[in-house]
Amino acid sequence: MKVIAAVLADFERALLGGPSRLGERLGSRPILHHALRRAAQVAGVEQRVLCVSPRDAQAAAAALRESGVEGRIRLLEIDAGHRPRLELIRCARKWNLHAWRGAPLGMTYFDEFVEPIVAARVLISCEADAALCIDAHSPAFDAAIAGQMVRHLRESGGDAAFVVTQAPPGLAGIVLTREVVQALVQAGAPVGVLLSYRPETPRADPIARAECVRVPADIYETRARLTGDTLRSRELLAAAFEHAGEDCTALELCRTLRRLDCATDPLPPEVEIELTTDDPLPETTLRPRGGRAGSRRLVDFDALGRLAAELAGYDDRLVVLAGHGDPLLHPRFAEACGRLRAAGVCGLAVATPLVELPEAACEALFEHRVDVVEVQLDADSAETYRRVNRRDGFEQVVANVERLRSLRRERASPAPIVVPSMTRCEATMAEVETFFDRWTAAVGSAVLHGHNDYSGRIAPDSLIPFTPAVRGPCRRLGRRLTLLADGKVAQCGQDVAGASALGDWTREPLRAIWAGEGLRRLRGIHEERAWGGQELCRSCRQWFRP
Repeated sequence: MKVIAAVLADFERALLGGPSRLGERLGSRPILHHALRRAAQVAGVEQRVLCVSPRDAQAAAAALRESGVEGRIRLLEIDAGHRPRLELIRCARKWNLHAWRGAPLGMTYFDEFVEPIVAARVLISCEADAALCIDAHSPAFDAAIAGQMVRHLRESGGDAAFVVTQAPPGLAGIVLTREVVQALVQAGAPVGVLLSYRPETPRADPIARAECVRVPADIYETRARLTGDTLRSRELLAAAFEHAGEDCTALELCRTLRRLDCATDPLPPEVEIELTTDDPLPETTLRPRGGRAGSRRLVDFDALGRLAAELAGYDDRLVVLAGHGDPLLHPRFAEACGRLRAAGVCGLAVATPLVELPEAACEALFEHRVDVVEVQLDADSAETYRRVNRRDGFEQVVANVERLRSLRRERASPAPIVVPSMTRCEATMAEVETFFDRWTAAVGSAVLHGHNDYSGRIAPDSLIPFTPAVRGPCRRLGRRLTLLADGKVAQCGQDVAGASALGDWTREPLRAIWAGEGLRRLRGIHEERAWGGQELCRSCRQWFRP
């Protein structure tokens, strides 16, 4: 079996739409030079190539020469640059950039840089049976893990059509055989279909099959993007390289990041903004709505603009319009989306029951390029919908979902990606499987949420919760901030009324609140596992959610 290594590079653009960062220096050399030097060390491959479009040939040749690997890596100018799914991949992947999979539509890190048609051309050109595909934005790529993946393929006896590992983005590639690449090309499918659940082709999770190479827990438990194509990823890599050296292994890098306590970003990676508590389901049994949420409506849109500009200082920040009401019902919903997009916020999503879809709000979803619309459907039948929400509306919501799908087709628009969601509880349990399979097949994604009692505001459920047996610090304290419509910064999503407010986001810079004493103290309490004295924390069952 002939296996090659292919570094796949685009010198013009990065995944999120900004300029390519291949030439940007990280430590003593450019990002691409790091990746090439590491790729040149991969054992077990018969050939190594740098695959680019003819447009980038001159820059690629210079990179090979200047990085000192010209004799070990050959230039291959066969990428036509055609990326039919690029915008769709971009819309989906930005919502899980720090993980190798788990994005809407089953999109994975590998979809960011592997176009099956290009992979097929590389295999044909090199007369190879398999290719280790490497993202050129991989300055910390681990050659030893890559060599282990290649060896695993050879020793699998044909049981593995591809090989992956659970390393964070930027530390490992994917090995694809000629057969699996041909199948993807013929089906017109992205690499992600190999690694995600599809009801029409059910199979075991790949991490439990022959296709997965095991890595140490310190690697797969690291939640970070280590590619160098975003500002935050470059900050993390620069810190790790300074302490562990530019030639550090993936394990050394991940352990260094843990020692340096790099988990907390300068700004929250994801911000949930409540526009209003108005909601078409005030009596729902699944969420605190109506009188249980209070009455709030955002009026200071200049503050929203300032917030958006601050978040846009990083090129990977995400905003979810949600809170404890339906954002589509705010009369200035379109303006909110417009201000966020005009400022340059990376990701924009909306969570809504979608009982109502006002014309202006519907148009805003497309005009302002909302990436994802989570539809809180919570049922797979009209009867269950009526039981959990205490009103009819199932058919209306399904019709509104179809309206969005039809508009996407008419406009040939990759967004918004529609993701129906269901709360798993006693009342919905009988429909969980049919709901998930139906919507995954229909729209590509579905989400199941565990039941949340919002610290006693919702009646408890009789099902055994998803909560792990051993409690740890709350994950969201370092990743997410909830901003209420009246200006209060909630302690977390459980703080429905903002009773434990951390500040006023309409008056204070977000950075100051995120790094402020209130959150610092709370994170410390969780690190010490002393949450017993915290009213919201001691009975919380949501602490493990990402």
